[in-house]
Amino acid sequence: MPKKRQSTKSRIVKAAWNLFHKNGYDKTTVEEIIVSSKTSKGTFYHYFKGKESLLNSLSYLFDDMYKELYETIDHSLSAYEKLRYLNHALFDMIEHKIDTEILAYLYSSQLVTKDKRSLSDKKRFYFKWILEIIEEGMANGEFKKTSSADLLLHYYAMFERALLYDYALYKGKFSLTEYSDRLLPSLLDKFVEGF
Repeated sequence: MPKKRQSTKSRIVKAAWNLFHKNGYDKTTVEEIIVSSKTSKGTFYHYFKGKESLLNSLSYLFDDMYKELYETIDHSLSAYEKLRYLNHALFDMIEHKIDTEILAYLYSSQLVTKDKRSLSDKKRFYFKWILEIIEEGMANGEFKKTSSADLLLHYYAMFERALLYDYALYKGKFSLTEYSDRLLPSLLDKFVEGF
């Protein structure tokens, strides 16, 4: 179960991303983030080396949303429908609340960072919950066991990253949510039929 209390780090991340969305990444200063998150300079630098290291935190902001969804989702939905619902909710949030320039910064930072790559960090709530849903689908016979749950998780995450990359590459010129709503069933149908 996800923790209910918001940590100081999470508060800094949310404040930063709200400012990035409102003012743009380049125009947001560390000082503004500190004021908005109601923390101190020392606290900020305890968690982050600088503004650039906040780029890695976008994926953890996505995880916070997933934790909220965990509390409200209808757990009786099929694994297939849970994955469709989660994808739709995440992409709708990204499309309406995350600037494509910031998404592009995140993707480019993941390719050159010497730090941990957050988009592929298997310790994230995102990976744990998606894996749990896939394993549930395999256990109840909804998804064929012709591939491992880890491999299906890899395909699902790769699908989402690819669409997000394309969306950022084209600067949000298409509806991310509508595009994914049309394409994701093809992937999930392969989970059902088996690879």
